Amino acid sequence: MPSASRHWLLYLCTATALLHAAFQSVRVLVSYRTLTLGGDATTIGAITALYAIVPLVAAVQLGRAVDRHHAAGILRAGIVVTTAGAAVIALSPNLPVLGAGNVVLGLGQLLVTVSGQAFVSILSPPDGLDRGFAGITLGVSIGQAAGVPIAGAIAATGGSDPTAVNTTPALLVMTVISALALPFVIGLREPDDPEARSDDDTPQSVLSMLRAPGMKPAMLSSLVVLASVDLVVVYLPLLGAEFGFGVLLVSALLTARTIASILSRALLPWALRRISRRLLLISATAATIVPVALIPLVPNPWVIGVLLAICGMFWGVGQPLTMTWVVQLVAPADRASALAVRLTGNRFGQVAIPLAAGAVAGVAGTASVFLVTAALLSAAATSTWRALPS
Repeated sequence: MPSASRHWLLYLCTATALLHAAFQSVRVLVSYRTLTLGGDATTIGAITALYAIVPLVAAVQLGRAVDRHHAAGILRAGIVVTTAGAAVIALSPNLPVLGAGNVVLGLGQLLVTVSGQAFVSILSPPDGLDRGFAGITLGVSIGQAAGVPIAGAIAATGGSDPTAVNTTPALLVMTVISALALPFVIGLREPDDPEARSDDDTPQSVLSMLRAPGMKPAMLSSLVVLASVDLVVVYLPLLGAEFGFGVLLVSALLTARTIASILSRALLPWALRRISRRLLLISATAATIVPVALIPLVPNPWVIGVLLAICGMFWGVGQPLTMTWVVQLVAPADRASALAVRLTGNRFGQVAIPLAAGAVAGVAGTASVFLVTAALLSAAATSTWRALPS
């Protein structure tokens, strides 16, 4: 791999696309594998929450390490851990091993996310943060759009039954795809920055970051959007099974959301020149409330596809804009830590919300998960509207 100094964003986005092809595909397949191994809706919620356990408790410490100039090593380690987690899930013979693999996969996702986002904040010029974060999240969406249908096509080769799912081959392919990201980050290096955080410097405390005006609403918007995406990803297979949808159709529906996110992230720099940042941030949650609530009420794949595309379009702008919002609230030397605090909030949502959703689904049915998600989006939209001046 040639030096990454000139084309670092291209290499980082390529690695991100490969990794998120694996992340998203594995997470969809975990839902099917859970059902195959005897789990139910509540079990899916619990195993989904395990994905976020390690990030919930370790994100800030990793952010501190990145601020001390260790982003490159953490990024490479994250790819190795991700590959190991996917392999454990692929070969899991029972639910405990499947859960353990999801924990390892979540750790890998934490490592690559904190370090990858930090590279954007470190290497982007001050006026290029939106472009950098849009680029890396665009890589996320491209990876998801490509990975999920590939995994779905492989998993659907389970025999004559169109609803049968053969997860092991698809999971093994995703394991290989995650490993292919490593060559793209070998050349990534942090610049020699005299203002970079050293081991003896005192970093800004987490409490002071949280007290910064706008930090809590930014984190709430981010975690609700991410949790909403997660709930759709892990519960649409279950809802699809209730509607009689096969794995290929469910994969196509999920892909409609990711393709819409690709378009919105690719057009984000253009949109920011014509639409206020405040309106875009509010719409990231407010414009998806009704579409999410309607998904379980209309068992028509074409309608669900349109609703998911609407969600993807608006959710696609939420993540990069909240990243920029967060890093602009702290000093440059604390940006990775601030992004890690944001990620901790995301993971808290990914632990608490799926557990609550799984409990609700176990009692009230799968459709209730989508109604709960719509309520969370309403709360986040209200918080963002109040936090950002007109």
